Amino acid sequence: QAYNCLIHFYKRFNQHKMIHVKIFHRSGFHVSPCYIPFCDESDRVEEIKRVFGEALATADVDDTSELINRINANKSSLVDKSCMIVTVSFSTFLVVSGKHGIIILEGLVQKLDTLKKTAAFALAKMDVDEKEILPKTLVRTVEDMKDFLRRK
Repeated sequence: QAYNCLIHFYKRFNQHKMIHVKIFHRSGFHVSPCYIPFCDESDRVEEIKRVFGEALATADVDDTSELINRINANKSSLVDKSCMIVTVSFSTFLVVSGKHGIIILEGLVQKLDTLKKTAAFALAKMDVDEKEILPKTLVRTVEDMKDFLRRK
C-alpha cells in the first residue's frame, strides 16, 4: 500500500513541476516626489522585477547567457536591454542602470524537480525538526528549503 501511495504522489508530482521564485529589491529605490519630470522609475522597477522573475522561472539559473537572452527577448519598453547578471551562491543578481543610480535585484529560485526536493519543501513548510526524525540524506535538503523560505 505504501508503494501505491508513492506512485500516486509521484504521478501528481510529475504533472505539476513547481518552481518557487523570490525577488528582492536590494538597491535603486525611487523616492516620491521625484525631481525629474515625468519620471517612471517606480513603474520601471516593477516591470524589471516581473521580467526578471519570468526569466528566472523559465531559464536555467546556472546559464547566465540564457537569462540575459530571456530578459532581452521581453518586449517591454521600460526594461533596458543593457544589464548584468551575477551569481553568488544560491542567489542570482540583476544589475540595471536607472535614472537615480543602479538598480540591483536579487533572485532566488527553488526548482522542485525531484521527489526529494518536493518532499523536503513540504517538510520545511511544516517546520519539521529535521535533525531528530528525518534520515540523514534528507536533512541537508530540508535545511536548504527552510533557508529559502526564511529569506526576506
